[in-house]
Amino acid sequence: MDEAFTAGDRIKSKKFDCVIWGGYAWGNIGDDLLLAAAIRKVQSRFGQSIAILSHNPEYTTWLFPGMLVVPYVRPPSRPKPTRRERILNKFRSFFGSDKSDPGEADLNASMNTDWANCIRDARCLYLTGGGYLTDLFPLEFWMPPIVLANQIKLPVVTSPLGLGPFKSAHWADTVVNGLRPADLRVRDQASYDFCRSRGLKPTLEPDDAFALLETWYPAGETVRTDRPRKIGVCIFPQSGRAANHDATEWWTSGLRGLKAQYPDYEIEGFCFHTSLQYDFREMVRLFKHAGLPLNAVLQPEMNIHRATAAIRGYDFVISTRFHAVVTANALKVPNVAIASGDYYLAKMQCAVQGHEKLSTLVNPVSQSPEVLLKLCRNALDK
Repeated sequence: MDEAFTAGDRIKSKKFDCVIWGGYAWGNIGDDLLLAAAIRKVQSRFGQSIAILSHNPEYTTWLFPGMLVVPYVRPPSRPKPTRRERILNKFRSFFGSDKSDPGEADLNASMNTDWANCIRDARCLYLTGGGYLTDLFPLEFWMPPIVLANQIKLPVVTSPLGLGPFKSAHWADTVVNGLRPADLRVRDQASYDFCRSRGLKPTLEPDDAFALLETWYPAGETVRTDRPRKIGVCIFPQSGRAANHDATEWWTSGLRGLKAQYPDYEIEGFCFHTSLQYDFREMVRLFKHAGLPLNAVLQPEMNIHRATAAIRGYDFVISTRFHAVVTANALKVPNVAIASGDYYLAKMQCAVQGHEKLSTLVNPVSQSPEVLLKLCRNALDK
């Protein structure tokens, strides 16, 4: 192919069976795992002509070579309304006549971008990438492609998403209205209940990573038995946790307890995020507090196949990362899911559900480190 034939040229020259958009390309292994699942599902369901919108197109292209990746640039923020406009908006709101779309003004400056043209030249928009539709994260970044799809009456189909929680009634309404026309799937009971309370009719389905991992690592596949005995730990400060809860002492006590309880096991920190600022940084800090060797914290792994396959090297997994728990359960590795706060408790409950013989949810706000150590004993002392 002529190198001068750019992504922009391809967008203009063909109709896409589907465009994928979602919460991937931030370095979270789980969200990129869901993009891999989305590509597989979309190709099977809609056809081979696919485009992926990405705010980090170089990273997404590196992960998925050969796929058409289209740069997504967040539309500029709307100018703040003048005093006169604020008065008019209040007046319209009072009489119920304010029909303005919160994303419409933002989209005006993006109508001729590659990503907007891509959506207009597609048969479907497919949403994937985890639990990003909550005002814990910048919804003004995520919503414009959905708003544009609705404006042009493009069908929107979702993978099993996590929705909420919401502190802002405005953002809750915006997400609900954006997803009202969609073929909507959610992955956890809290998201399902939220949707039903707002008049949406979602389907409740397992997270897409379960099915993908079963194809990557078929049941009965031989795993080395001569490997070192290891307990894998993945820790990061979870979004939505209580602001006044410092888990440092909880983790310090738990890590020391694990080492004392199992001196013949390696306690190894593994990352499910590629940035040094998340899992890696937090585990180095906590391993130092607990007196564990800092080189026992592995550097982040960018390749999603290698990152998930590494879970098979552990006899037991302890994780604050949702998709590390999903991976452990898919690979039949005993584990403990650690979560606090409404957002992560809802996520981890659906990661554990159906896998209770392997997996248990522990809340460090209400349960002691001894609960963690007991669960480890129950799994490893058999």
